[in-house]
Amino acid sequence: MITIGCVEADNSDTVAMMLEEMISDYPTVHFNLVTGTSDDISDQLEKGLLDLAVLLDPVGLENVKSLKLPREEKWGFLVSKELFISSKSYLTPEDIQGLPLLCSNRKEVQELLTAWANCSYNQLNIVGNFNLIFNVSALVENKVGAALTIEGAVMNRRSASTEFIPLDPEVKTNCLLVWKDRIQTPVVQELLSRFNHAFKA
Repeated sequence: MITIGCVEADNSDTVAMMLEEMISDYPTVHFNLVTGTSDDISDQLEKGLLDLAVLLDPVGLENVKSLKLPREEKWGFLVSKELFISSKSYLTPEDIQGLPLLCSNRKEVQELLTAWANCSYNQLNIVGNFNLIFNVSALVENKVGAALTIEGAVMNRRSASTEFIPLDPEVKTNCLLVWKDRIQTPVVQELLSRFNHAFKA
């Protein structure tokens, strides 16, 4: 049994591809995929409840090893198509001044937003916080706010009434495969070996 925690990201497909190959070669192997926030997944990995985790960089864990996954995650806002900004190809810090915003409750994401917008968090019109983008999709559709997210978290479940608009200046984040620096089971070692062979520089 392999237990993998994964944030909502484009690189979820990478994990699926590697598991598909593994199961094809070893049909008796079973896996358990757990989706959650970076904080939840990190906590479960720390407690030994997960063998591997896919997390957005930066990862604030000690005594772990990591491998950078191939696709960068592009940041932007999920907006209602009824908003005037939905026709834009990208959004600048000036575009979001005064706009009702929904932002992750993670400190790292809030710092990413303020660094990009070149202002303090209190200067932004943050009307709500969330942990998973799925939870606020209906709020975005109903124009409660534009939600900061990565494209990979919404690309396969975007509704006809919302649009993902990337940031300008562009902001991208790497996803990392992370595991505790300890002796792993042979099954986990095999999967790690496959990841390393496929993606190690």
